[in-house]
Amino acid sequence: MNRRGFILSSFGLAGAGALGLPRLTYAQTTYPARPTTILVPFAAGGAGDLSARVIADFASSRKGDATAVDFRPGAGATIGTTQVAEAEADGTTLGLYSVSPFATTPHLQKVSYDPLTSFTYVVAHVFVPIAFYVKADSPFATWDDAVKYAVDNPGKFRWGTAGVRGAAHLATEAAFRRAKAQTTFVPFKGGSEAITALLGGHIEASVSSDYGPQLDAGQVRLLASTGTEKIAGFPDVPTYGEMGQPIAVEATYGLVGPAGLPAEVVAYWNDVVKELQAAPEFDDYLKVVKGGKLYWNSDEFTERAKEAYSSLGQAIKELGL
Repeated sequence: MNRRGFILSSFGLAGAGALGLPRLTYAQTTYPARPTTILVPFAAGGAGDLSARVIADFASSRKGDATAVDFRPGAGATIGTTQVAEAEADGTTLGLYSVSPFATTPHLQKVSYDPLTSFTYVVAHVFVPIAFYVKADSPFATWDDAVKYAVDNPGKFRWGTAGVRGAAHLATEAAFRRAKAQTTFVPFKGGSEAITALLGGHIEASVSSDYGPQLDAGQVRLLASTGTEKIAGFPDVPTYGEMGQPIAVEATYGLVGPAGLPAEVVAYWNDVVKELQAAPEFDDYLKVVKGGKLYWNSDEFTERAKEAYSSLGQAIKELGL
């Protein structure tokens, strides 16, 4: 599926074959000769966790190549992202791509990596609509209800996201500013922490891609999607794009590595993702995260990631965020 991964609604934004030998399969090459670790820059338990784990589990169980997931949350998801940028470019350390630490946070705080030069964008495999949601028994039945309360009660509407200064944070902040609503943003290290706070009554709303299990359990109510894509099964839930919000963005997940990854590493993980997406466990995963199948090879992924960085940076500047 050929997808943009984000939209800004208010801004225009060779080898063996040459010798006559059969092409070797990856099981016959030296990579991966050692275990691989996928660093996730968010806390465990959310959509990012599942999006890395579905690849790691498939590579381990179906390919026989030991792959683990390790969590390095903090500082707006820049700690784990920095560690990926600084890793040895041998394919033993990869990272999970998410829009926030690559396309928004570097415009808002000092980071020790450059999204344009510090990474190899390997493959992207899924998009997940980010939702603005409340408890199932919340008095807010619609987005407009929440905005009206926030306007009428300055500072009393509390909301959180899976990452400070991330795409969900900025898109929702821009939407509240457009409505001239004064709200209280509460930071969390991951979406699971924000959901716990929401269900405990400590905040009125959460904005993240981590709502799937709670939605299936009837614990939360969706009021909006922060992108342009409808959430599967919820055609009446409006999107930020439909509402004409300044920023509309989905969560896109994929694999990245440090700059200069060997071509065989990139090719291996692209093949893994292609095989995974044809397997039943990928469909099961999509049902849990409410996501859509996506495949961007390294060239397309690189182009789109750099475009997101540039365009979101422009939006942040023009909105004065």
